[in-house]
Formats: sequence, structure tokens, C-alpha cells
Amino acid sequence: MTCASHQVRKLVTHSEFVPVHIAKRSNPCDLLERAFDNMHCELVRRLVHQSIASIEKVVFQNAETAETHQLKLTAATADCTVLLSIFLCLLNVDPGLKDAVMLSATPHNKHKLAGMLQHLRHTLVVDFYTDESVSTASFNHACEDLYIVS
Repeated sequence: MTCASHQVRKLVTHSEFVPVHIAKRSNPCDLLERAFDNMHCELVRRLVHQSIASIEKVVFQNAETAETHQLKLTAATADCTVLLSIFLCLLNVDPGLKDAVMLSATPHNKHKLAGMLQHLRHTLVVDFYTDESVSTASFNHACEDLYIVS
């Protein structure tokens, strides 16, 4: 059959173009995997706002501080890259967000998540806050790479 032929024998479905290893990696329930996908930016925004509210409730006895107010304003208008960085930093400090992410993880990915959270706390967030040369994009990529490799 050539390109000039008017007969089509079989329609090719979208799934035939998706490599098997990518299709297996995608878990619709796994919050962390969804967070790394820009398609789920609004989900990440909602999780960030819930996390900020949780921190205000637990740490600041239901009070809004200047910092949490500014974080809410930033999260409301931030692009996906900045929003993901905020999400990852909150994941480092908010036990409620950690629990939600851990509960959403498949049994196979729980060990990956635990390793990633340890490295996030001890290395990646520290480097992000102390080294001005670490951009939000490179921080996000380092976190995603770490999760994939873990």
C-alpha cells in the first residue's frame, strides 16, 4: 500500500504510539506522578492551597501570617513550574500533604516515594534554598529524576 492509495486497511489507535514502559508508569491515582505532569497544574494548585490551610491550622492556630498570605497569592497566579516547586517544598514540611501523597501511591511506588522524600528533605530542598544558581525548573527536574530513579 502506498501513500497514493485511497484504501486504508487499519486505523492506528493512540495507544499504539505510547511506549509500553510509559503506559505502565502512568497511574491515575498517584498524586506525585500527576503533579509532575503539567496537565494537572490545577490539581497541584488545589493541593498547595489545601496544604497552606493545613499549615495555618496546625502550626499557626488557624491564623494567617504574612508569609502564608503571600504564598497563597503566589500559588493563585503561579505558572506550573513555580507551582510545582511550591508543592515540592510544602511536601517537605506538611505531614498532611505527605500522607495524602503516600496514600495515593501504588504499593510498588511507596518505597520510591519514601526514598525521594528523604533525599528531598536532606539535599534537594537545602540546595534549593541555599544555592541561588538552582532555578525552580532545575529543582523540579532534580526531584522528578530522583523519583524516577529511586
